Amino acid sequence: MEALFRLIPDKYSAVIAARLSLQKLSEVRIINSAPIRVCYDGAYYFLCGTGITKDRSAAFTAECGSAEQIVMRACSHSLFTVTDTLKRGYISVAGGLRVGVCGAGVMQGGALFAVKNFYSVNIRLPHEVKGCANALAPKLMCGGSIKNALILSSPGVGKTTILRDLCRLISDSGYNVLLCDERYEIASVSGGVSALDVGCCTDVISGVDKPRVFEMGIANMSPHVIMTDELFASDLPYVVRASTCGIAVIATAHAKNIDELKAKPEYSDIVNHRVFDSYVVLSAPPARTVTVFEGVV
Repeated sequence: MEALFRLIPDKYSAVIAARLSLQKLSEVRIINSAPIRVCYDGAYYFLCGTGITKDRSAAFTAECGSAEQIVMRACSHSLFTVTDTLKRGYISVAGGLRVGVCGAGVMQGGALFAVKNFYSVNIRLPHEVKGCANALAPKLMCGGSIKNALILSSPGVGKTTILRDLCRLISDSGYNVLLCDERYEIASVSGGVSALDVGCCTDVISGVDKPRVFEMGIANMSPHVIMTDELFASDLPYVVRASTCGIAVIATAHAKNIDELKAKPEYSDIVNHRVFDSYVVLSAPPARTVTVFEGVV
């Protein structure tokens, strides 16, 4: 992953390239003056000279100022060009990488004006695994229509990966797909071209919040289905509106199972009122199962 290696120090890149499988690496987490951590095959480890370890004392330790160095590399040393996304906590990097950023906020007139004094970064790597949704796609495409579906899992288990492949399969089946790629990590569009395969019938809107994408898409693009990552409570009215317009919605949410989803007040109503026809639950390694629940209440 050249994009990753351009961001991090060479000694980390060398170990990752020689000792780890990039297909299993989903996050590199760097905090100033703290041990380097990675999410590898769904679990967190420290990064060390021999690969990964649970022994904190053996881990690489980030230098003071490491977070700022990575932020500057991610924006090609022009913070002005990424001000808007930085205020939302991330920078998108060509190739599908998303760099989550923590630091000190600069407030102006009661609003967040800028971010400075960068404290830590979380580099999230996209994974294009074609075929991972082969068994799931037919269950959501039935009788010439597409079901509303919510894909659930804990962070780092693979929601975005399976959503991307599901988008490709539905799109290549001839359905008009509108993909809301708010953080540029599903299709990774750069220069008007998608770096990752999301299907031949997929329209992509990148860098725009979900409410605006839903409004623009419903009015102008005639989608059969809108697909989006990381659904939040504020997005739910737009999901309901799309459904009443005859447009399916497939999205993801952070919850390890349906019980955990129902326990969150912001999601309980959509479960009880069956806004989604299907819930797809991804289990963490080593099981890695994909289970579909229909109309659960």
